[in-house]
Amino acid sequence: MLQGKLPRNIPLEYPAGLYCCYVVIIVLSVAVVALSVALSVKKTAQISTINTYAACPRNWIGVGNKCFYFNEIPSNWTLSQTLCKEQGAELARFDTEEELNFLRRYKGSSGYWFGLHRESSAHPWKWTDNTEYNNSVSIGGDEKHGFLSDNGFSSGRGYIVRKSICRKPNSYTSQCL
Repeated sequence: MLQGKLPRNIPLEYPAGLYCCYVVIIVLSVAVVALSVALSVKKTAQISTINTYAACPRNWIGVGNKCFYFNEIPSNWTLSQTLCKEQGAELARFDTEEELNFLRRYKGSSGYWFGLHRESSAHPWKWTDNTEYNNSVSIGGDEKHGFLSDNGFSSGRGYIVRKSICRKPNSYTSQCL
């Protein structure tokens, strides 16, 4: 009765051979399932790594290893700095000519506060972290707070409302430090 259902190359006299075939089939099936699970876990890990190291937050623009945000809501210089800090940033500064050219090109026709200030026209310009500005680009005027306009860099009174530019390191850089 079993002879019609068994493969012809395994004689009934050798049931151990039949059990061996079953074991091989089970082992191969387990290996296929394990490989499938391992590959799906690796793909999920790669996706989460990509999300963890996103360069800049949404609505921020990356230049080099920095992210810039052009805040379109006008406010005074002090409030602009506070709004940047609330986002883990500071009013923008430029460290390279590439960043400077980007700020000039991207800002459009509006004037934007950026991160330079001084105590008076007799004092040196400083960034928001109080490091001294190297005067690589001259800033016109006698006021205490820097802004970027169509005419280049100018100084203005801090209570004037303008749009502002925030800057922070991109998240990939900050996680690698």
